[in-house]
Amino acid sequence: MGSQKRVGVVLAGGYSTRFGEREKALAELNKRPLITHVVTRVDPTVDRILINCRRDQQADFESALDSTTADVEFVCDPVPDSGPAAGLRTALETVSEPVVAVVACDMPFVDSSFLDWLFEKMDDADGTVPCVDGTPQPTHAVFATEPTRRAADNAVRAASGSLRDVLDRLDLVEILESRVLEQTNRTTFVDINTPADLVAWTDTDSAPLRRMD
Repeated sequence: MGSQKRVGVVLAGGYSTRFGEREKALAELNKRPLITHVVTRVDPTVDRILINCRRDQQADFESALDSTTADVEFVCDPVPDSGPAAGLRTALETVSEPVVAVVACDMPFVDSSFLDWLFEKMDDADGTVPCVDGTPQPTHAVFATEPTRRAADNAVRAASGSLRDVLDRLDLVEILESRVLEQTNRTTFVDINTPADLVAWTDTDSAPLRRMD
């Protein structure tokens, strides 16, 4: 998998009801917007990054990412806030590269080295998905583009916006937690859902770069 072109897909189109009136992806952790943390961390392991969002978000996201050197493009949902499966489908419809890394805009501790490792474990599967606390983590995972696009399309057509429904339609390598924690740590999978989470995770920007013993 190391020689194939890769795309990073950042899912950012949902409304953040638990975050109040603020745009969650633009909330600052350690003086940088969450989406900037995510893009900066995904960038080393991919050739370009697609951000799936609503049209009304794009201008503010572009401003937030001015400080990065990543090759970023925006793919806007035709129908806003239709769920992550629809957002994933929208993004993958524009991708010609064979493999993608999928991450959420509220996961500021994404571990690019761990994404590299997941790519190496794909072999001929449709994707590699880590499991933490017995639960697959589809927003810190890697996938083959075309089968995942079809799975997302079928999930949306079945009136499901869930990424879990997308996973159920794929032939995946699921990485057990014991192996996951040999490569990264739990902080990698933290998502910021509330303003209180921002406070709780301040000053832990480099945590996922430390490997667990």
